[in-house]
Amino acid sequence: MTGLIGRSAGDTQFEEMVGAMVDEDWYELDRVSEGSAAVGVLEHGTRDPDANVVWRGDGLLGVVYGVVSNRDRLALSWGDIFRGVVDDSRETLARLDGPFALACVDTRAGAVHLATDKVGSRPLYYAAGDDTVGADGGIAFASELGPLVAERAAPTLDARAVGDLLLFGGVVGERTLLEGVGSLPPATRLTADGEVSTERYWEPAAEGLAPSGYPDRWLADYRRALADVAATAADRTLWFPGDADSRIAAAVLADQSPPLRTLTGGPRRGDRESAARVAASRETSSTRATEDPDHHLVDAVADAVAATDAMAAWSTVDALPYVTDRLHEDADVLVHGDAALDAATWAGAIGADDSAASALYEHERILPAETVRDLLAADADPLESVDAVVATSVDGPAERTAVDAAGQVRAATELRSRAVQRRQVGTRTLASGSLLDTAARMPAAYRVGTRPISAPVGAGSPPIRRAVTERLGSDLATIPTGPAGGDSTASRGDESGGERGAAAGDAYVRRYATDDRFRRFVDDLLDGVAERDPLDADAVSALRDRLAADDLSTFAPVAALTGLELWARRHLDDDTAARGRSAVEV
Repeated sequence: MTGLIGRSAGDTQFEEMVGAMVDEDWYELDRVSEGSAAVGVLEHGTRDPDANVVWRGDGLLGVVYGVVSNRDRLALSWGDIFRGVVDDSRETLARLDGPFALACVDTRAGAVHLATDKVGSRPLYYAAGDDTVGADGGIAFASELGPLVAERAAPTLDARAVGDLLLFGGVVGERTLLEGVGSLPPATRLTADGEVSTERYWEPAAEGLAPSGYPDRWLADYRRALADVAATAADRTLWFPGDADSRIAAAVLADQSPPLRTLTGGPRRGDRESAARVAASRETSSTRATEDPDHHLVDAVADAVAATDAMAAWSTVDALPYVTDRLHEDADVLVHGDAALDAATWAGAIGADDSAASALYEHERILPAETVRDLLAADADPLESVDAVVATSVDGPAERTAVDAAGQVRAATELRSRAVQRRQVGTRTLASGSLLDTAARMPAAYRVGTRPISAPVGAGSPPIRRAVTERLGSDLATIPTGPAGGDSTASRGDESGGERGAAAGDAYVRRYATDDRFRRFVDDLLDGVAERDPLDADAVSALRDRLAADDLSTFAPVAALTGLELWARRHLDDDTAARGRSAVEV
């Protein structure tokens, strides 16, 4: 898996960490070291030559995984950035737009600085402390969990992180599945100089904006953010699932040079037809994702789990068999033009008596908290994670706190799942401070309206999307779109039996019923995870029974648990046979 890697001490252990990363034949490693400290980045090389940098100077070792999309506009050299991170990291980082994860080792002061971009587009994990093996008070960090397993004296699963995985479909906040290994949330910096401390370096303003001129302001910020990331990829392709945001992105990028190409990965016929119509209206070329029938879903799941470290349920990955196999044949760099407006619009449904925590839970969960508690044998309350996310979000009106908190959930789910694409190609995600600030401060007139969370969900596209689409051309407004173009007050997935994600799991449940290899694969992993701490064996067995009965709402937790078990077998089990067991052999 492409990503950054490094440690403040132990150059020989650095080589072992590199060896533990997921690799492909075409990957290239760029690294620098000084004394016993080393940093590096595993990258796509000539496939994405404008991304990633490794830098050395003034006793500093620096690495950026991704791009600083506004670096040219700020007229900053890499030396300026890394020296700024060391000297005044909060101010420097607040100026930078992503997508990136960043690390800088100050060999003079014996300090390490880590940071994520404002949306958390790329994961960044770290291990430090008394239980770290052989680091002598140092710190090791990587874009994958695998290289950090050996840093723990007794690696075990974190019960609350497993609860997060079941509740949201991804592990939120500063925890990881590996107890004692931390994760940096969006817009967070870490400093390790004998002690480890983390701090949020940027957040949107709490006060709202006036309705007058708001769509024009949002569109101007969006144009600049998308142009900046597109300029960092000479050969770029717009990932086009056929939703409303990709329609907006295609319109904005239509006049860019070199010409834009679109790659359609939407699972539904309507998505593909909408994508083709948008591409034709903007005179851009369009490619449809085509799966290799010989690339089995079992192999695709195994690749997805390896890329995400099971930190996000594999069912969240778009066009899973395609993006784990043929994607690199059709693109070098994927641009994601998603505007992340969903939370900004559903927050308009928060009433005067609603809290940000309750809104976040209602709109972002994929399982009820009670179901999560039943699946866990350990005493871990999943609602503690909801409160923790809200506590670290912007302090303001409930709707803006909820929007900010939802960004952390998005980083842990949707954005983390893009690691599967990055295993094959470079990716660009919008991580612009001005765009995020404008979206978070959206006036009520451009949300969907204020009403109690418990009220029935209405229909129709949010006013902000309609206003932006109209400004981009009347022809776009007549083209239907997928789910993101619909009512954004709806929660993630459809509702069925108190659990969410039924629509997304439909195809997988059908595959489970008809594909013997996939069914044996899922059953074997569910049998294994049922016996693993911190899960409750009876509850997991009951979940499997419901899956066998074609209960569509079961598949989100099934994907989370099977991914967890597959990752744990590979990285945590002492038994050599279990550790080396591959999905292909199941």
